[in-house]
Amino acid sequence: MNNNRSTYKWMFGAIFIVALVLQGLRWSSAILDKGPIFDEQYITIPINNLIEVGWTVETAIDFQETKGPAMIWPYAIIGEWFGGSLNDLRLVSVWFSILSIGILIWIAVRCKLHRGSLILVAVGWLLLPYNIIFSEIVMGESSFLFLSLLCVAIFIWSFGDAADSPKRTIAPLLYCIVLAIALHSRIHVVALAGGICIAAWSLQGRRSWPWWLASIAAGMLRIPLWQRWGGLVSPEYQSLHGLGFRIESLSYLAAALVPFVGVFAIEAWRIGKTRTSLIVSFIVGFGLCMVAMPDLSVPQFIDFTHESDRFQGIAATLTKAISDHPIAQQVVLSLLSGLGLTGLAGLWNCRKERNSTLDLLIIDVCYWSLTLGWLLYALTRGFVFDRFILIWAFLLPIVWIRILPMKLLIAQYILLSLIAVRLIALWLM
Repeated sequence: MNNNRSTYKWMFGAIFIVALVLQGLRWSSAILDKGPIFDEQYITIPINNLIEVGWTVETAIDFQETKGPAMIWPYAIIGEWFGGSLNDLRLVSVWFSILSIGILIWIAVRCKLHRGSLILVAVGWLLLPYNIIFSEIVMGESSFLFLSLLCVAIFIWSFGDAADSPKRTIAPLLYCIVLAIALHSRIHVVALAGGICIAAWSLQGRRSWPWWLASIAAGMLRIPLWQRWGGLVSPEYQSLHGLGFRIESLSYLAAALVPFVGVFAIEAWRIGKTRTSLIVSFIVGFGLCMVAMPDLSVPQFIDFTHESDRFQGIAATLTKAISDHPIAQQVVLSLLSGLGLTGLAGLWNCRKERNSTLDLLIIDVCYWSLTLGWLLYALTRGFVFDRFILIWAFLLPIVWIRILPMKLLIAQYILLSLIAVRLIALWLM
C-alpha cells in the first residue's frame, strides 16, 4: 500500500512539473502577445469557422487544411468553452500535452520506472525537439500525440494477464477506435500502427492477428474522407502534401533523426554489439544524401497552385549555419544523415533480450514507428520538416532512460536543452 502511495505521488509530481513548466512558459513568455506563428494562420481558419459560423458539412468536413476533422473538431469544441480566441485555442494544446504526459507516465510505471525516473521521463517529454513549442501554440502535434499515446497505452494494457483475459478482446477494439480517430487527424499514425503490429507479432506470432485486423479496420474507416477530399489532405493543400516517390525526403529525415536517436549510435558502439551494422548504416545514410541532396533553399511564400518542396528545421538550419557553399552543405547534411541512420540502427542494437516484456514492446514500437515513418516519406512529395519526427518519437523519454547510462543520458538532455532554449527564444519570446 505504501509503495502504491509513493508511486502515485511521484506520478502526480512528474505530471505537475510538466503542467507547471507549460503554464509558466505560457505566462512568462511573449506567446500571449504574439499573433499567429508557425502554421497557426492556416490551421485556425477552419477552427474559427466552426466556432463563428456553426457546424455544417462545409465547415466541419469540407474545410481546407492539412489536418483532419479529429484535430479541428476538438479544438473548436474545447476552444469555444475557453473563449474562442487564439490564446484560448493555444490553451487547448497545453492541456493536451498535460494529458499526454499523464499517459506516458502511466506507461513508464508499467515498464517498472519509479520515483526519480518518472521525473526524468517528464523532463524528457518537455525536451523532445519542438514538443514544448507545439504545446504552447495551435498545431496538430499536441492532440495527435495524445491519441498516439492512447493507442500505445491500450496496446500494453492488454499484456501481463492470462490469455483468456477480457482485456485481450477489449483492447484491440478500443485500439481500433482510437486509431481510426487518429487517422482522421493525421495519416502519419500508420507508422505507429505498423510498429504496434510488428511488436505484437514479435511477442505473440500468429496470435497477434487481432492487432493487425484492428489496424486494417481503422485504415478502412479513413477511406471515405480520402475519397471525399480526393487525396491525403484537403484539395487546396494537395500541392504541398501528397503521394509520390522522392529519395530526398529520406535523406533529409535521416539527418533530422540525429537529435532524437543519434545518442544510440554512441551507446551501441560502446557496448560493442554488431558494430558492422552501425558502419553499414552510416555508409547508407551518408551515401543516400550524397546521391539525393535535398534543396535547402526556402521560398519566400507558399504557392498553393503548384507542387513545391521545402526542407526546413533543425538539420537545415545547422547545415546552412556551418556553410553557405553547396558542396560543403551536402557533406555536412550527409554526415548528419549517416549519423541519424546509425542512431536508428543503434537503437535496435541496444535492445537487450533481458529487458522485461513491456520494455521490449516499448522499444520495438518506438523503433519500428521511427523506421516505418522514415521509410514512408520515400512515397511522398511536398514539404518535409524535422518536426515530423516528433510524432513517432514520443516514447523516447522512456527508451532513453531504459537504455542509456547516466552520463550519456545527461549529455542527451543537455543537447536537447540547448535545442529547446533556442526554439523557445525563436518562437515564444
